[in-house]
Amino acid sequence: MVKAVVGEETQLKQAEDRLAQSALPTQVGLVIGKLSSNLDRGFVFDLIPTPLNDAGDPASSLLESSKDDKKKGPKSKSQSSVDSSSLAIDKDWVAEHARQVSKMLSGGMKVIGIYVWVGDSAFKNSTIVLCQTLKGVADAAPLSETDLDERILIHICYSPRRWTCRNYSLGSSISSSNLRPCDFKMGKVITSLQKFRCLYNFDLRLPIYKNASSVQTLPDVLRHGISVHAKELKGAKAIIDGNLLVNDEPCTSDGLHEVELLLPFMKNASTEACSQKEVIGVIVFSGSVCSFGYINSKEPISQVVADIKKNYQPFTSPKSLYSLVGGFVCV
Repeated sequence: MVKAVVGEETQLKQAEDRLAQSALPTQVGLVIGKLSSNLDRGFVFDLIPTPLNDAGDPASSLLESSKDDKKKGPKSKSQSSVDSSSLAIDKDWVAEHARQVSKMLSGGMKVIGIYVWVGDSAFKNSTIVLCQTLKGVADAAPLSETDLDERILIHICYSPRRWTCRNYSLGSSISSSNLRPCDFKMGKVITSLQKFRCLYNFDLRLPIYKNASSVQTLPDVLRHGISVHAKELKGAKAIIDGNLLVNDEPCTSDGLHEVELLLPFMKNASTEACSQKEVIGVIVFSGSVCSFGYINSKEPISQVVADIKKNYQPFTSPKSLYSLVGGFVCV
């Protein structure tokens, strides 16, 4: 479980200034960073506000309580209203925002939670809806195949101005008791990351058969060919700066590290397919994909390799195929 969180001071101070100048009563958005189970620490790189929804409404707003304020003693009506207010959050919209953002992030950078800009009273009155929002974000933007069972919630209070961080356990029931305080501080985070780049060139030749029971239409051919290639890519060996990755050790050198993916030698399926009479055509699916990955100096290199491979998921996922076909050449 993450026990401490360190935020990038430059980016978070800019976010705080932006929020203070906006004069908004509340705002909700995504926390971008990474969670390390090995280090029991979280790292926050930036905050991304959730935009207006399709109806032009903000993702969060304040609701006033309908309870009788006369029992609150000498407090003014405005003060009583503030104390009894709570948050209304468009949970589905925040989750959709998380899903879209997660697909655009570099390897090693994830949607690790949400932040909320709101006063103390409204925050305390809204823990259930915040937990529900965290759960929706986790479902929409999972961290990995072996997903960490936690996310973080950052509360930026404007009166008095302070930052607090809580850890939320996804496997537990949705209740305020599952929001546990964790240490939070700001420092230099991004400059301490190791940077990796992988340029992957591919040239797939997929045969179209005249009489085929399972692969007939163009989308079927693409899905089948890419799913086969995805399995090969997942098991590819990595070459880091010209050296085959054998020992899973942390990277100690600075600068940009080049990554190459080494796929096993396979029989030339396209040549074999073209020699068969039932083949009526071949689809050439080729191009290049560049992926970046970032890890902490104490994390093993295998982590960034796994993150880079996951960045190719849109290319190797049939669900995202149609958004990519326009960027490649098909003959």
